[in-house]
Amino acid sequence: MLPIDLARTTFYRWLMLILLCALLLRVLAAVAWHRQATAQENFLRLGDSHGYWALAECIAKGQPYQYGDPPRQIFRTPLLPLVLAPLTQLDWPSQAVFCARCLGAVLGTLAVALVAALAERIAGTTAALIAAMIAAVYPAAIGMSILVLSEMLFMPLMLGSMLSWMLAYQADSTLVRSKWAVVGGLIAGLAVLTRPSWLLFAPFATLIGFVVDSRRRVHLEIAVLSGLCICLVMTPWWIRNAGITGKFVPTTLQTGASLYDGLHQGASGASDEGMLFMQEIEHQQAQEDALTPQPLESTFEWRVNQRAKRLALQWAGQNPMQSFDLMLSKFWRTWSLWPDGGDLSSGAMRAALTISTICVLLLAFLANWHFSAGREWMIAFYWMPCLYFTALHLVFVGSIRYREPAMLVLVALAGCEVAKWFHKTQTVKTVTCAAPSSTTPPVGKSSID
Repeated sequence: MLPIDLARTTFYRWLMLILLCALLLRVLAAVAWHRQATAQENFLRLGDSHGYWALAECIAKGQPYQYGDPPRQIFRTPLLPLVLAPLTQLDWPSQAVFCARCLGAVLGTLAVALVAALAERIAGTTAALIAAMIAAVYPAAIGMSILVLSEMLFMPLMLGSMLSWMLAYQADSTLVRSKWAVVGGLIAGLAVLTRPSWLLFAPFATLIGFVVDSRRRVHLEIAVLSGLCICLVMTPWWIRNAGITGKFVPTTLQTGASLYDGLHQGASGASDEGMLFMQEIEHQQAQEDALTPQPLESTFEWRVNQRAKRLALQWAGQNPMQSFDLMLSKFWRTWSLWPDGGDLSSGAMRAALTISTICVLLLAFLANWHFSAGREWMIAFYWMPCLYFTALHLVFVGSIRYREPAMLVLVALAGCEVAKWFHKTQTVKTVTCAAPSSTTPPVGKSSID
């Protein structure tokens, strides 16, 4: 056997090599994608990207944080625009957007490292290296890294919050558990400020932990500390929103629009990227406002959001069968193995996405079978983003885009399964209330040692 320090040195050298390859692949993909965008004279290409970029320019220029006409002041959570803001000040728009893609490539490489860390918690360093290799070449992970969308920042934050939660769960002492719970809560709060849909994941994971795991006190401790830290991170945003609307707005005032997008007459389960239906809802609200005695409740943006939400829920209540059909359609759109086109006009790229998705899912299912004994909650935890985002997008619109962060977590399980083929993997401790025995391997020790 190799000495432990030499084995760890070898592991980190291999990991760094994989991360360099991951970064190179993402930069090359950014160059190719940006070249196509430049040829079309549409640097950002995607509709949501324009919104994030416009808000980033508002921050950089010191202008009010608002978007569109009529101005929407609580349109997007602020973290991604804040990160992009310095880049919008570069002289050439094409150069600025390309730098944003390169930033995404770096963040995507960080996500690869975090996938490796998640795999190591289950099956050691061999699994970590294999998971990193899979994540490095996983086509959807490469693509999500270089698009100027929330995923570029959300994926490493989501993975970081999950890793911190796992480290808290596996901690040997209350103090260490508390530290990791705090770190996880702070990162989770940043993730919510990047992608609001992550807000309910902590209570969702806690609920499942109470059901499938006997260590309920541990889950409660982690949940309380993480929840307090999420609130701490979100508080400035909540105060700002309350100052504008006079109401508590936990994330954005796009909840109603998103809900109506998925629940209305003629909905298909896909998103209307232009949100053209909102023009009619805004017109209806303006007419109602004109007939309502002053003063009106809150802001026009808040009232429109409430109206859209009310119309969506009213339609769903009146049309239960159509709503159920839409749920099936959204599930299919989210988990369809063959992309429906859009910007993916290349058949080879669509085939690569299909094959890679099938392989990761099969390997994750096998890992669930082989590694679950005594580690039910740990395995369940890695499946939770899939369950969470699927449930969420049965209500809102569905798209393969929304499953990809969850798929990246499953890559960690896939790495564990492949490692089992080559080595008899050693797993980390799952019970921390007792002192480790002489046969318990140290955390992170791999079968390659």
